[in-house]
Amino acid sequence: MPASKPVLSICVPSRNRQPYFKQTIEALLRSDRSDVEFVFVDNSDQPQIMDDFMHARRDDPRIRYVTSGEKTRSMLENWNVAMEASTGRWVTFIGDDDYADPDAAGVILKIEAERPGVEAIDWAKLFYTWPDGEKPASGQIIQTLTAVHDVSHDLIKDRAYRFRQASNIIVSGFSIYHGAVSRKLIDRIKARYGGAFFEFPVVDYESIYKIIANGKGFVHCARPLSVLGVCPMSNTAGIKSLKDQEAKQALFDKELDAPLDQMDCFKDYPFKSRFGLMACIGMVHHWFSKRHGVAFSGFEDNFVQACMNQCAAAASAEDFEITVARYRTAFSKWKGGKYLRQFKPVYPERPGKLPPFSGLTPDRLLVVNADNPHCRTCEDYYRFVSSALLPVGEIVADFQFVVDEKAKKRA
Repeated sequence: MPASKPVLSICVPSRNRQPYFKQTIEALLRSDRSDVEFVFVDNSDQPQIMDDFMHARRDDPRIRYVTSGEKTRSMLENWNVAMEASTGRWVTFIGDDDYADPDAAGVILKIEAERPGVEAIDWAKLFYTWPDGEKPASGQIIQTLTAVHDVSHDLIKDRAYRFRQASNIIVSGFSIYHGAVSRKLIDRIKARYGGAFFEFPVVDYESIYKIIANGKGFVHCARPLSVLGVCPMSNTAGIKSLKDQEAKQALFDKELDAPLDQMDCFKDYPFKSRFGLMACIGMVHHWFSKRHGVAFSGFEDNFVQACMNQCAAAASAEDFEITVARYRTAFSKWKGGKYLRQFKPVYPERPGKLPPFSGLTPDRLLVVNADNPHCRTCEDYYRFVSSALLPVGEIVADFQFVVDEKAKKRA
């Protein structure tokens, strides 16, 4: 029997990706832990597919299943439905083409024992591209670190609010998406922001801003505990070209009450969602500031660099030129054009493919070639990589306090 109040709720909201959703569900249910809860929320145009699939699993007491409603829910609504269905002391969200190790609950218990005041936990992530018939599965180069440590609030605020060290995304961590948030912090956020945890359509990045603004204790685990999957139907991560990005953005907007760019707070904001991920993050930043009266400062130079990084990551030279032109127009209007001269993106030479082997480099980096018979799902990939890492059950918290002195001075 499950614990009366699960340690961890793993929430998986889904929308019309049943083949991947089914595999994610089966992977999670293979765990024998009784202190986890699985919240599966369907939001599909053909609800009978998942209803029938879940009926055969109805006897697992760890499952909380929410079927599709009479009308399609937006992503924002679907994530709030999942949140309201969860009962765990800690909550994490993953996508329906992702994987999270239920043994993360054991890591949380160890962290709680050492740091009773912790309210947000971040961990390293793996990245896996599902094979789609056109290209094989792909893997990554992985740090073989396992430390568990406190993180300075000043450091993560600097990274999230001021875009410090941003690549083509912010690198603060501490999202509820592939991270864990305590029920105490969730309830505090809901009480402060009108009763719902999620308010903004870009739910994963919105949660970062709220968690950092309201959390009181932050811990990071360097050992990967989940996998961000990219399937052909993925939203941002699955984008193959600018044309593909725009099509997916149009579908995303269609299910909102009004398109993202047409929200009142963006009337005079020149960066638009079709520009790409960093523009969307900038929109979250702008919305949070306007909606909740947070005066961000000192972020502009870093934001320009992050937008340049996004341009450099374009799928092709043609997409690069189009994206650059869009950002250049936006910067000419933003803050009186003050930062336009700094915006000088360069289309780089493309790096070669990962070496066709798996193993350790002299620097103790783990090179993983995911195109092999052992990696056909996110769970497979996680198990394959984990076989070369410290087992989750042996993770020991050393709790060094990570402080960035420059961030501390600027905060």
